[in-house]
Amino acid sequence: MSVDAKPNAWIDMSRTEYAVLRTPSPAAVYLDSLGEGSKRTMRQSLASIAALVVDREEIDPLCFRWEKLTAAETGVIRKRLATEFKPATANKMLSALRGVLRVAHRMGLMDNKHFQGATTDLIPIPPRAAEEPTTPPPPITPMQVKQLLDACGKVPGASGRRDAALLVVFLCTGLRRAEAATIDLADYKPSAGALLIRGETPEKVRTVILHGPARAAIKDWVLARGTKPGPLFLPVGRGDIVRHRRMTDQAVYDIFNRITTRGRLRHITTRDVRRAYVVSLIHSGKTPDQVKALTGHASWINDETCAQLARERAIEGYDIENLPYQPRAVGNSAHPKTPPRKTTGTRHSRRKHTGS
Repeated sequence: MSVDAKPNAWIDMSRTEYAVLRTPSPAAVYLDSLGEGSKRTMRQSLASIAALVVDREEIDPLCFRWEKLTAAETGVIRKRLATEFKPATANKMLSALRGVLRVAHRMGLMDNKHFQGATTDLIPIPPRAAEEPTTPPPPITPMQVKQLLDACGKVPGASGRRDAALLVVFLCTGLRRAEAATIDLADYKPSAGALLIRGETPEKVRTVILHGPARAAIKDWVLARGTKPGPLFLPVGRGDIVRHRRMTDQAVYDIFNRITTRGRLRHITTRDVRRAYVVSLIHSGKTPDQVKALTGHASWINDETCAQLARERAIEGYDIENLPYQPRAVGNSAHPKTPPRKTTGTRHSRRKHTGS
């Protein structure tokens, strides 16, 4: 779909990251406003839309002139996205397009009439009937929670403690994988059980109070982790060595997959846990506004969806305040291991052990 006879008219090379005299790019400003977890996917979405406009395989979204898009062109873009992508993917791409157009409007690159016209038809694409689930996914039961925690308990050392602590944080907060990777040790206050979750945007930052079993799991992990400042959840290498570096959201995803695989519950995902957490809040009497605050600005949560979720989940799920976590025995407390220090100098010859 080339909406212009001259594709180069859509490109402004002075907006690239490598230009000497750089012109502000609405795409760059928009992407800078996002968290690290969203920046990569939204940049790819914008690149795909720009390539769609000029009929090229690859376009740098930073140098694309987004302010030139009109109502007719954005309407064609929406139709193409609805045809070529699944609704969830297409809506994510439309969200990126709306975001960059809003930034272009704020930067004065689009007047109000032009902006309103370009965004009028960018409404979400409804799910296709064939893709709508006929039955809701089954709830996460207390027995399944016990299976997962038992699977963590069977892993010795710091790795098992880390996995159990990470699992209970997912179960008790419904946080996202990227949010789990950003939590620092200083974000947790053991005396109050308060855990600060740093969302990608200010409205997603919230504090969740953890209860007894969850606090015990984090306490056991910190005994193995140590009190060195830095990320709360750390990678554990061979030899049960705790590595003091921040994990990526992909690493958190891999750990969760290993937990569910060991517990023979591979069908459970972090999204399922987040949904189960929302349902547990609804069953406990929380209002939609309270659910939004505790889950981090979940815009899809409203009175109607809360009522629907409550109907779908007539069977009550797990109890957030009473998870079946068994604290590690005192005699089994782990001590943080650190990588051996590399020494320099002359190498001493090895002596045969004589048993003395």
